[in-house]
Amino acid sequence: MTYPVFTIVIAWALFADAPTRRASMASGLIVLAAIIAGSPASVPIEHMPLLVMSLAAPFGFGFGICVLVYKLSQIAPLARIASVSLGSVLGLAPLVLSSEVAELLPGDRTDWLLIVGIGLVTALVPQLIYTVCSPVIGASQTAVVGSVELPTMFAVGFLAFGEAITAPQAIACALVLGAVAITKSRKARTVSTVLAKSPKQ
Repeated sequence: MTYPVFTIVIAWALFADAPTRRASMASGLIVLAAIIAGSPASVPIEHMPLLVMSLAAPFGFGFGICVLVYKLSQIAPLARIASVSLGSVLGLAPLVLSSEVAELLPGDRTDWLLIVGIGLVTALVPQLIYTVCSPVIGASQTAVVGSVELPTMFAVGFLAFGEAITAPQAIACALVLGAVAITKSRKARTVSTVLAKSPKQ
């Protein structure tokens, strides 16, 4: 959940898109929410290097957002989805190649329907919306708004699985929603506007 900070820093360092005060405040709120919800203090001290190494994931996600916003905005949305998904395919390829075919294929028709549903509802449609809207609202706001996944996960856990929402989780949700509200723009930005204001490279 720390990827908004990485997104803002990468956008500033590589694409000369200086963060606004609102974006900086929002990213700080989200990091605070992640600390409250994730309780990193509960991680044993000998595992702290692994916790630090795990920051490679939000760094990569933040970098991906910046590339999507600043470099892929003129590519067709479906082509953008394909290019972004290529990394996942390459990353999972060793696992797929080393597994038995029976372990990868669904067992019956119900499982196939679930896979199709997951592919459409949780992958294709959200990714299509994401790739179309990201260049319009900019990298910082994309990262902050995307952090609404944290309260969404808590809500799904509560509604679908009866998981109780703890006080720290409720506070984290409030902080994330506050961050989203802070970064809400009065008008849409286009990546061409951002690039027009940035120095030529």
